[in-house]
Amino acid sequence: MKIQDFDEWLTDLIYPREVDDFIEVLYDGGEGTPEGFQYTKKIAFYTDRHKYYITAVEEEDDGKYVGTAGYLSCQVETRKPRAGEDWHRGNDLADGPFTYSTLEQIKNSIIAYELEVLSVRIPQRIPEV
Repeated sequence: MKIQDFDEWLTDLIYPREVDDFIEVLYDGGEGTPEGFQYTKKIAFYTDRHKYYITAVEEEDDGKYVGTAGYLSCQVETRKPRAGEDWHRGNDLADGPFTYSTLEQIKNSIIAYELEVLSVRIPQRIPEV
């Protein structure tokens, strides 16, 4: 079962910490599962400013629909609205086939999303005096 692989991958990402301390399971089973697929698991985790969602969808017939036995996707939303707004901004991040490589792309897109732009750039070379 691919969902079991997904759970193992999460354990590897969080190691040596406990997954349950950082990951909130929003649903695990048939709820939210598209037609033609047998299982969906949706998780959430938080940083100081964002909430991330990763959805894992397992296919019934091992590749009949997507060709890879499932799909992984990631979305992000802000944890608080900007001044004057009453909604939380969000974005789609990496997604793709149900593979460890896709999970790595999701992880990398989360890291990139969390990075801050340098406010002061260091010169490439020191000017001569």
